[in-house]
Amino acid sequence: MNISGSLQIAIEHHQKGNLQQAEDLYREILKIQPDNFYAIQYLGVLYIQRGNLDLAIEYIEKALQVNSSDSHGYYNLGIALQGKGRLDDAITSYQKAIQLNPSNYDAYVNLGIVFKEKGQLDDAITYYQKALQLKPDLFAAYNNLGKAFQEKGQLDDAETCLQKALQLKPDSPEIFFNLGTVLMEQGKQGQALSAFDKVLNYNPHSVIACFAHCISQLPIIHQDQSSIYTSRKNYHDELVILRDTISLNTKQDIVSAAKAIGVIQPFYLAYQGLNDRELQQIYGSLVCRIMALRYPQFADRPAMPPNISGEPIRVGFVSGYFYNHSVWKIPTKGWIENLNKGRFELYGYYTWKKKDDETDHARQYLKRFVEDIYSFEDLCSIIQRDNLYILIFPEIGMDPITVKLASLRLAHVQCACWGHPTTTGLPTIDYYLSSDLMEPPDADNDYTEKLIRLPNLSAFYALPQLQKTDMNRDHFGLHSDTVIYHCCQSLYKYLPQYDEVFPRIAQKLGSCTFLFSSHPRSKWLTEQFKRRINRAFDQFNLNAEKFVIFSPFLDTARYNALYYLSDVLLDPIDWSGCNSAIEAISCNLPVVTLPGNLMRSRDSFGILTMMGIKDTIASSIDEYIEISVKLGKDSEWREQISKKIAENKYRIYHDRTCITALEDFFERVIKERI
Repeated sequence: MNISGSLQIAIEHHQKGNLQQAEDLYREILKIQPDNFYAIQYLGVLYIQRGNLDLAIEYIEKALQVNSSDSHGYYNLGIALQGKGRLDDAITSYQKAIQLNPSNYDAYVNLGIVFKEKGQLDDAITYYQKALQLKPDLFAAYNNLGKAFQEKGQLDDAETCLQKALQLKPDSPEIFFNLGTVLMEQGKQGQALSAFDKVLNYNPHSVIACFAHCISQLPIIHQDQSSIYTSRKNYHDELVILRDTISLNTKQDIVSAAKAIGVIQPFYLAYQGLNDRELQQIYGSLVCRIMALRYPQFADRPAMPPNISGEPIRVGFVSGYFYNHSVWKIPTKGWIENLNKGRFELYGYYTWKKKDDETDHARQYLKRFVEDIYSFEDLCSIIQRDNLYILIFPEIGMDPITVKLASLRLAHVQCACWGHPTTTGLPTIDYYLSSDLMEPPDADNDYTEKLIRLPNLSAFYALPQLQKTDMNRDHFGLHSDTVIYHCCQSLYKYLPQYDEVFPRIAQKLGSCTFLFSSHPRSKWLTEQFKRRINRAFDQFNLNAEKFVIFSPFLDTARYNALYYLSDVLLDPIDWSGCNSAIEAISCNLPVVTLPGNLMRSRDSFGILTMMGIKDTIASSIDEYIEISVKLGKDSEWREQISKKIAENKYRIYHDRTCITALEDFFERVIKERI
């Protein structure tokens, strides 16, 4: 056998995609020359292409035993290890490849990808930039650099990088898609839809582009009330078309569709102030259908584990927010800390990468804490093997991995709760855990899940420790002699039909300041909101610049200082701020609220009701304005309300009735289903 000639023929087959012929020839060569470096190496590469990563690693490592100075061998080993989710080992291999060949720009790009997957965005950005120093026309590096900047929140930099990538490769659907997601996050809805249209021009059946185009019908900031109804209709129509026309006939169809799940979610639907049950049911059913086809081994409801006397009940929590985040603070932290550890074994499954002191705190209360799992199937298998009685998702609709897990059946009983306060629409979620005080009487009709009303606020709150600082109003550019209305919540919580509230208060009060917080990631969105507020003040012949200030996005300490420097917190109408109200009340700051017809508009109502303070709960827009004006004008009454809060806020803290009820619910539902 002519080894050299056979190797050349094998390589030609390999390059043409004739993988079986190439494999046969490589193996024939190895029978004669077991240490033939190229046959071993290329066989490993072939197995990468086939997706058999264990064999790929085995053969490439054999090749490196033959020739340990081959840069390409370490590069290919890095690819296989990365595919297996062995990210630290992949980093070592790529770095060895670069050490042997410092001009290996592909290794720099892949290092960037691995560091991004680990959540180390600064390292990822550094490696992408090093790749571009070596090869300035490397469109893949610009594309990935744009995605890293996007995840870091630097949307202008992300857009710039993706535009450069398009200049180098103007026919790339992937780059157009990534650009579309950045434009949508910036609030540039029309440009985002055009980018997704480009993707669909290249591939009309791209499920990820169809989802993105559909969900991008929901703007972040609405300019008027009519746009809310228009956007919902457009979203509904595209969602129904997607549901009815999606192709799931081949394995590739199913794999592509499953990859699309969670990449873009209808997060802003819940911020339109309307009942989302019908739309969420369409969306949820479609998502579950796709995921069941992709992962049939996780699609059927597992049997309820036998309830052995004396054995603790295993309860799992899946979340991307085991860190200092509102979803952790309310409701996850209080439940995990206070559930009876003799009766319940708690398991945590962390789907994100960010970690802080609260992550360490969570570990203390969990029997098992699973983190840094980079393979979705491995994570599903881990949860399934833990043989849980109940699996809880504190939020569904924000974290991309959580929605994929929630659309499968990893425990016999699966529950959502109000970390993202709207029905999930997922037929795989059995119960929705909510607050009796916050839910309206007819709330059962708002959910596809069975609604469970836990007593009072449903969550165990500890008194927030918001330390006073030496910062004063001058520090924030605020006048010392004006009434400050704290409105520093996410701008998309404020709906256009209620903009008149601010100029009407200003008109009656005269001197006052409405303090808003700029959007943390998009100047464009802040400007859109400013224009809308300016129009509202114009209608009352008032100059918004005399009354409205937009603070830059603040760190936690400076944000908390504003509670002490403000006079009144104005709760957004149709989206009540739970964390904000809790924190404001801890500082004895009066809160004005107007409860609506959905739970997400009634958080502050529930909190104030539990405290027995109904003075600042309005029943209409006019009364909301009247209360706000009175608090601004009458400093004595404002002080009385503040004193009432100081005397009664203890009622909302350390309330164990919800913990007892949650424990009873767990035991009851298990008995009912065994």
